Amino acid sequence: MEDLVKVFKALSDETRLKILLIISKRTICQKGISRHLGISESAVSQHIKVLKESGIVTGIKQGYSVIYVINDDCFKEAKFFLKMINDIEDDTFIDKEKLDAIRLNSCANCKSNKKCCKNRGM
Repeated sequence: MEDLVKVFKALSDETRLKILLIISKRTICQKGISRHLGISESAVSQHIKVLKESGIVTGIKQGYSVIYVINDDCFKEAKFFLKMINDIEDDTFIDKEKLDAIRLNSCANCKSNKKCCKNRGM
């Protein structure tokens, strides 16, 4: 479970998602990612570090550069987890009212999103 948490935390950043999109489309090094996104190499390095620590990305040394590739096995586990959640239909696990509140982006005490205490800063 701890590894799965690392994966989802790593995926929670927009820049890291952009980096993953770039890596999925082409073979590219850190400098190339930096140029493509218009951010510093040190910023890319920090994001790559998080992606590597979570197991999402692996670096392959190629001459003087390191080329990054996506670790497919990491996503298989995450996809399995999401599918497992999606397949849960047992009422004993999930309170339907709370689930509906989450879907509406409101809290369990509020019946509509417009009147939700979250939207009033409470």
